[in-house]
Amino acid sequence: MLAHFRVMILAAMMPATMAALVLACSTAPLRAQQVLGVDVEPHAGTYLVLKDANVRARPETRSKRVGRLKAGEQVEAMGRVKGPWIAVRVGDKPLGFVYGPIMMPLVDGTLSGPLKGTTANGTCQYTLEFLGKTGGDKQRFEFADYGVEWSCTREEAKLAFHTPLFLTEGPHQGTQKPVHQITVDLLDLEGGLEEVFSVHFLWDRDKNQVRYDSATIKKFAHAASPKPAEAKNLAAALKAALHLVPMVWTPSVWNALAKKN
Repeated sequence: MLAHFRVMILAAMMPATMAALVLACSTAPLRAQQVLGVDVEPHAGTYLVLKDANVRARPETRSKRVGRLKAGEQVEAMGRVKGPWIAVRVGDKPLGFVYGPIMMPLVDGTLSGPLKGTTANGTCQYTLEFLGKTGGDKQRFEFADYGVEWSCTREEAKLAFHTPLFLTEGPHQGTQKPVHQITVDLLDLEGGLEEVFSVHFLWDRDKNQVRYDSATIKKFAHAASPKPAEAKNLAAALKAALHLVPMVWTPSVWNALAKKN
């Protein structure tokens, strides 16, 4: 059933007309530099080539073609210039400049170990573990899958439950912006209810923040949105989503969880 939901999400996120490379931005501060004699703004990341692309000696369409990228290749960003051009490399070797509008950002959702934390109000503790990735054969990017074990105190009752969580490594709605969807699922929340209750967050890597986006079942989600949380890297983004999601859940969610416990 989760795979079905992911297919639906992916279909909404990937317009048929999209043609691109894939770009992942680093949050580490970089000093101003030159690439092939051209001043570039700090920018780093991994690109997955989604269609054949020319590499130019300078950030100009009439500049000499110095290379060709094939669909499926991966390159690294070295910087960007004002306008739609990205300086790229393979290994340590600078290649040149690729036209920006045929790029979309990608983030690697892999974690080296579990993440543990306590929600802001102190009512829940959680442990998140990276489980692997799905998709990627015919899809332009993968989903990073995680499992979250919760231990919460609600009106003096102890609640223990599990939630799947996944991150779209490609951009939300197939744009070129580094905005990625993080979804926390609750399964079979009410006895016999097969519908998955999903809460969606958006991690904006340009703004370094995670914000609430939407929920699939209105009665289980508060109308008021929690304030966005700061997130400068993957671990911080995942933790931010876990800190925010209990603020979204209504008493109906907690009552249903209490019945299951």
